[in-house]
Amino acid sequence: MSNDCWNKIGVEGDRSCEQLKTVIHCRNCPVYSAAGRSLLEREAPPEYVKEWTEILAKTPSDHSLAQTNGAIVVSGETISVMIFLLGGEWLALPVRLLQEVTEPCVIHTLPHRNNELFMGLVNIRGEILMCVSLGHLLDLEDHANSSDRASSVAAKRMIVMASGDNRWVFIVDEVCGLHRFPLRELENTPVVISKASETYTKGVVRWQGHKVNYIDSDLLFYTLNKRIL
Repeated sequence: MSNDCWNKIGVEGDRSCEQLKTVIHCRNCPVYSAAGRSLLEREAPPEYVKEWTEILAKTPSDHSLAQTNGAIVVSGETISVMIFLLGGEWLALPVRLLQEVTEPCVIHTLPHRNNELFMGLVNIRGEILMCVSLGHLLDLEDHANSSDRASSVAAKRMIVMASGDNRWVFIVDEVCGLHRFPLRELENTPVVISKASETYTKGVVRWQGHKVNYIDSDLLFYTLNKRIL
């Protein structure tokens, strides 16, 4: 990497970078974030491409097919989700929307704009994003009792989700990792989020003995855009 300034004048170097006075740590600097993105966007090594080509070549022949712009493509039979706990409910969102999971940071309120849904602005690696209460939107209560309060607070995380140009930050009680399920295991949706004014659950999957509500991300982002932007 040609511009690894964090190793030279940043926190891993002599700390002479003028930007440290503002960003405090290199991980909050846009240069550092851009370098991280470039690693993810770099061309895949030939052996990696070969390995996954062999894996995909072993795809079962009974996969369903779909017509897209005149081309026949294999339709996905699995869903990849991030599972998290919020207000006593196990929830899941598509991994494709996940951008980052981080420890909670300071939420800066805005005069006359903050409410129970829109909590304020947060600084995530030097970028200002809007933080919203997913628990309020889904009408979930905090079911953690007093004995579990300390551990619950310690486990809290902020997750950054993005769809198109829209990026939102949610606070959750606990992140349980990324998981993949066969699409056939997605059960029909009962009204599992009973106090929600609208149904945000697209389906239910089973994970470690829990019913996990697979959130309809399209409806979620539509509602946030309509009510806040």
